[in-house]
Amino acid sequence: MRPIWRARMSATTVALLAAGLSASVMSAPSIAAPPACAGVAESEQAARDLAAACRQSVVIGSSRSEYGQVTVHADGTRTLEVAAVPQRVRQADGSWSDIDLGLARGADGSWRPKVSAADVAFSAGGSGPLVTLTRGGKTMTMSWPGTLPAPTVAGDTVTYGEVLPQVDLVVRATRTGFTHVLAVKSAAAGKNPKVRDIGFTLGGDARVQAAADGSLRAVAGDEVLASADPAEMWDSGTVRAGGRAATIAGARSSAAGAGDAARVAKVGLQLGAGRLSLRPDAKLLDAPDTVYPVYVDPTWQVGRTRWAYATNDGSSNLDYSAARVGLSSDTGAIYRSFFEFPTMPLTGKYIQSARVDMELTHSWSCSPTVTSMYSTATINATMKATWSAMTLQSFLDTATGNANELGCGTSQPNMTMRFEGSLVRSRVQVAADSAASFLTFGFTARDASGAGESSADRWKKFVPESARLVVDYDTAPAAPSALQVGTVACGAESVAAGTLTPALSAVFSDVDSGDLLTGQFEWIEVPVEGIGAVTDTVPARLTAPAAVTSVVPNTRATSDSVTVEDGKVYAFRARSMDRPPYSLTGPWSDWCQFTAS
Repeated sequence: MRPIWRARMSATTVALLAAGLSASVMSAPSIAAPPACAGVAESEQAARDLAAACRQSVVIGSSRSEYGQVTVHADGTRTLEVAAVPQRVRQADGSWSDIDLGLARGADGSWRPKVSAADVAFSAGGSGPLVTLTRGGKTMTMSWPGTLPAPTVAGDTVTYGEVLPQVDLVVRATRTGFTHVLAVKSAAAGKNPKVRDIGFTLGGDARVQAAADGSLRAVAGDEVLASADPAEMWDSGTVRAGGRAATIAGARSSAAGAGDAARVAKVGLQLGAGRLSLRPDAKLLDAPDTVYPVYVDPTWQVGRTRWAYATNDGSSNLDYSAARVGLSSDTGAIYRSFFEFPTMPLTGKYIQSARVDMELTHSWSCSPTVTSMYSTATINATMKATWSAMTLQSFLDTATGNANELGCGTSQPNMTMRFEGSLVRSRVQVAADSAASFLTFGFTARDASGAGESSADRWKKFVPESARLVVDYDTAPAAPSALQVGTVACGAESVAAGTLTPALSAVFSDVDSGDLLTGQFEWIEVPVEGIGAVTDTVPARLTAPAAVTSVVPNTRATSDSVTVEDGKVYAFRARSMDRPPYSLTGPWSDWCQFTAS
């Protein structure tokens, strides 16, 4: 829960009031124009000032990235919200726009996603390139051997019908790139020699390279424009594991990915003379139990997503539209899903609360069942991680939910499952204290005791793009600076106060300019061994002056005077504490050594 807002006066406000009270009654005081309240301010300072003045939350523009952003609130606290999948894209003018994969036709007639991390253009038909990808002024093109028909366009997908008899060519924009899928609609079509050796002409500035595992890279000079995982193919089967029909919503195959019960096979490839040849698995094409359509797909991306899944039997599922947990009764595999969130903005911060939210889009059960969140090892591969490598390190939280659109009498809508609590907060605090770049969380169908992962009623699907780490945090005050004894500035050596009753002072700093601080002082008589022998407990502290309250950040505050004896060496230091209820205490300043004269 966010702390209750408190009314505060800034130093500027105090000065304006003082000036107003001393002004002549004959002169009407000028009234400052109200601030132009907006939801975004570019710098952190501007966002803090605007949030305090407008009593609203303001996004720090400079904190924005493809994955996350920081919002500052009127009470001075901040919220970091980061995702595992790109959420926005920086435009040419420096502004940010949320990703929108809906296709729009450009002036050149080609189809482009409205906002995507990848600058891709799809053909409107004809003999030009099927796909043109541009990055950093360099291009990669892929062309279909022959003339493309005028396509049909729906959402993020362009379909070129009957590029071969009973074969469609489907291209689709993704958040990080594009896919090009050949949809083979019948067994007869699968016997076509042109399906057994699918050739694309490569062009542009990039040179495509193949790795031993079948993955591809499009390289222009020293820059990798895009990469592709090893190509795979899948059928439209809906019966696996003892003949049970796949009834799960979205379980059937499509050009977007393999269904839960689909048969999957690797696709061979060959590169040469500006041509990429894909060679589908003949056994899958010819098998009598193969269910058509069969889809053949390499997926290209310009950046990586930060999530993956793993199965206990190493099975492959190419439908990356869903993150899964639990036992798939269609395949018999147990799924876990893993998400990696950037956390560098949290370095050195105090974590007030932390949670992970995910949108549940389907559950096997019509009643709420459990899902658990763990801290895990770093993702070893995307999108398909290795089960044994993705160790569950520590339990963090459970949540329950259900969203079943089939067989429950009434349709159960999607819902947000939230994983939060003290263990989640503590794990994020550890990351903040250790300046960790990323945190990885794993999601399983286990309960809090670690049991029940193979229970079929815990099977669930989540929307990967919805997974977000949301952290409310605060910043502790900095160590005070510019220490003085009376009016004498402290230095590297002992200074003379010039009085037996000096006051102690320091500038109390805090980046949260809306806070009011409490300044604390402590002082000692320096032992004969010198200041180097002083610890946090030795020697005994002398009676400290009263704390100074309601200190405006980044201003000087002075204590009551202390009484010293001539001829002795003393030292003092200061620290500050910010607002309740967290009352974050900053570090002590360096010691200032002084004598009376």
